[in-house]
Amino acid sequence: MATVDLSSYKKLYLQTAKQHSDVLSESYIKISRNSLDKDALKNMYISAHSLKSQSQAMGYVKIGALSGIIEKIIKNILADNTQVPNDLMAAIKDAIENVKLSLRNIQRENKEKDTDTITKKLEARYVSS
Repeated sequence: MATVDLSSYKKLYLQTAKQHSDVLSESYIKISRNSLDKDALKNMYISAHSLKSQSQAMGYVKIGALSGIIEKIIKNILADNTQVPNDLMAAIKDAIENVKLSLRNIQRENKEKDTDTITKKLEARYVSS
């Protein structure tokens, strides 16, 4: 299989990824005030899904995996229709911060931050099989 050079899309990726990470942060703030805010939860879900897909397409597998975990967690919250526990809110906040750090790392050093530890921790604790 041929390797495709996606470097010309990096700037566009970073712009849209920043928009999605900003929506994740804004939605988090709304959810922290009211964990039953369905609109904020849905916006977070959509942004996490979009960020996951775009990151995977660009070859940023660590951001893709962490965004995918955020997506699954929010999907479960929406399905359960219950308030979000404080420990889960803290974990979501940590995940969003790691996504943002990784995006900055790509912009500055052209490589992702290693987020495997937090991704595995969140998956093991908050994502049911």
